[in-house]
Amino acid sequence: SSGINAEYGHTQPNELPQLAPQDVTMHAKVMSENMSWNGEKTIIITCSFTPGSCSLTAYKLTPSGYEWGRQNKDTSSTPQGYLPSHYEKVQMLLSDRFLGFFMVPAESSWNYNFMGVRHSSSMKYDLELATPKEYYHELHRPAHFLNFSSMENPDADFEDRFA
Repeated sequence: SSGINAEYGHTQPNELPQLAPQDVTMHAKVMSENMSWNGEKTIIITCSFTPGSCSLTAYKLTPSGYEWGRQNKDTSSTPQGYLPSHYEKVQMLLSDRFLGFFMVPAESSWNYNFMGVRHSSSMKYDLELATPKEYYHELHRPAHFLNFSSMENPDADFEDRFA
């Protein structure tokens, strides 16, 4: 059958000219842990925030990209052996005629854009079927709200309730 059997998406602050090597590595490792997934029907969708809009791009790994990513241990931005031939852009159709579902982390944020580099492939979390929280939800940016409380009254003497 045609269509996608698995995909994941992530946000990034700007559009990149290629699929990042970290994405190739993470996607290959997830695929290697889910051997029932068909590599021809398993994609990555990036959502890039461009001025005044957002841009969606879909990719699939090539066999050489899968092998390289599965074996790659270099987490730098320019890992040895990374090639543009490790992925292909794929067509994406946005429609309200196809139904799907979201699986989101049960107890934490799905959006690490406001928290620095905190996501890693070794993270442990449970998934649940749910509608993802909106992009700017307070759960995704706890430091933002802590900054507000310190800005409102910088000279305040806060009681330490855990002392």
